[in-house]
Amino acid sequence: MASVTLGQSSTNSFKDDLFRQLVDAIRDYAILVLSPDGRVLTWNLGAEVLMGYSSQEILGIHFSRFYLPEAIQSGLPAQELAMAESEDRFAGESWHIRKDGSTFWASVIITPLRDSAGKLCGFAKITQDLTERREAEARINNLNLQLHGISARILHVQDEERRRIARELHDDLGQQITALKMFVDHRGDQELSKIADSALAYIRSLSYLLHPPLLDESGLSIAIKWFIEGFAKRSGIRIEQKIRPDKFPRIGRDKETAVFRVIQESLTNVFRHAKVDRASVELEMQNDRVVVRIRDYGKGLQSDIIAPAEGTIIGIGIAGMRERIRQFSGSLSISRCEPGTLVEATIPIDALDLGSVDTPPG
Repeated sequence: MASVTLGQSSTNSFKDDLFRQLVDAIRDYAILVLSPDGRVLTWNLGAEVLMGYSSQEILGIHFSRFYLPEAIQSGLPAQELAMAESEDRFAGESWHIRKDGSTFWASVIITPLRDSAGKLCGFAKITQDLTERREAEARINNLNLQLHGISARILHVQDEERRRIARELHDDLGQQITALKMFVDHRGDQELSKIADSALAYIRSLSYLLHPPLLDESGLSIAIKWFIEGFAKRSGIRIEQKIRPDKFPRIGRDKETAVFRVIQESLTNVFRHAKVDRASVELEMQNDRVVVRIRDYGKGLQSDIIAPAEGTIIGIGIAGMRERIRQFSGSLSISRCEPGTLVEATIPIDALDLGSVDTPPG
C-alpha cells in the first residue's frame, strides 16, 4: 500500500512539474494565479514578456497594478473578481498598463479556484494583448465610414442628376415637342400630330419617373399614390396601398426620396421577376420611424439566401436600396411570405424631420 501511495505521489508530482513547465513556457499569454484578495501568487514567462515585470518585482503585488488609474478608481479590478466568483467566470476587455507606462488593449479571463469543499482559494487570470486586432478593427471601421460617406454622396449626386435631367426633359425638350405639335396641328397633319402627342406623353412620363415633381411639391404620400396609379396601368399589376396616417407628414426631402426610390425599385423588381398580377404597398408613420412594406404574391424566395431569382421581388438595385436606407441609420429586410416575398424598410424619424421641407435647387 505504501509503495502504491508513493507511486501515485510521484506521478502527481511529475504531472504538476510538467504542467508548471508548460505554463511557464507560454509567451503569448500572461497566466497567473491570484490570491482570494487579488494578489499575484504565480508569474509565467508570458506575463513577464507582456507586462515587463520580473516575478521578483510582482509576486505579492495586487493585480490592480496592471489597470489604468481611472479603472482602479471606478473599482473595475474588484468588480472583475466579484463577477468571476459569483458567475464562475469573468471575460472582458479593457486597457492595461505595462511597467514602462505603455498601454495595451487586453482580453481578460478570470476563473475562480476552489478546494474540494468549494471554498474559494484564489483566481486564475489569463491575459492576452489584442491591441493589433483592435487597431485593425478601428481601421476597418474608419474605412467603412469613408465608403459609407462616398456611397451616400454618390446617391445624392445621382438624385440631383435625375432632378436636372427630369427638369430639362420637361422644360426644354417638352416645350420643343409642344412647339412642334402646334406647328403640325396648324398644318393639319393628323398623323404627325399623333406622333408628337405620343412623344410628348413619353417625355413627360420619363421625366416624372426620373424625379416626380409631386415629391418635392406635395410630399411622399401623394407622390407614391401617383406613381402606383401609373405603374398599375403600365404593368397590369393590381396594387393595394395603405398609407397611415391619411395626412402623412413631410419628413425631409432626402428621406422622402429614399422611401420613394425603395418603393419604385421594389415594384419594378416585382414586374421584372415575380410574374404576378397582385402586390401591395404599405407606408406607415410610427412613433419614431417610418416603415414601408412592399409585398408580391408570387413564388417567393427560392431559398433562405437572398439572391436574385425568378419568382422573387429581388433584382437589380437591392444594394442601392440598402445603401439609401443605411445612410439614415435605417434597416432593410427581405423575407419569405406565403405566398410571395416581403421587402420592409425602416427609417428613424426625429422631431426635426417632421414637417420639414427642403427647397429643391432651382
